[in-house]
Amino acid sequence: MSSLRSPQHPDGLAELGEAAVRVAEDSLFAYAEPCDAARVSGLFQNRPPAEPWLAASVAFTGPFEGAVRVALPRALCADLAGAFCGVRPQSLELGQVADFAGELANMVCGLWLTHTHRTQKFALAAPVVTEAAAADVTAGATAAVDALGIVLHNTPLLLALVAPSAVAQS
Repeated sequence: MSSLRSPQHPDGLAELGEAAVRVAEDSLFAYAEPCDAARVSGLFQNRPPAEPWLAASVAFTGPFEGAVRVALPRALCADLAGAFCGVRPQSLELGQVADFAGELANMVCGLWLTHTHRTQKFALAAPVVTEAAAADVTAGATAAVDALGIVLHNTPLLLALVAPSAVAQS
């Protein structure tokens, strides 16, 4: 059961996935699809455990609060940033790629909240972006957060809804 202060409601994660797919298609010119845990797990098995990933979180407050977290390989983030900016990914600096990871989380969170709570007002905090290895990202996704996998360019991207108590600890 969901409380008024919790981002968790029955279809919240599925709706978050739909928002990520729309952002990918409408803003990044990329085909994306939600996938089940088995497919995400299979995609992770084919990735190097030390591969650099970026994890971006956007906290929000309003009628309920929490954060949306987006985690993806840095190389995929660079490709998406290049498509978004209309430049070659190789021309982007690491800081620009990290900034884009934050913007991606911001776009997904904003679209999700706008479509699921049209008449309610939310405040979004500035994105927080960290770098982690693929093994750490998968461990975090299986911890105490609700996570969903998205496949983009045959590469996994993880979305999570994080409860307010976990946001305060991050």
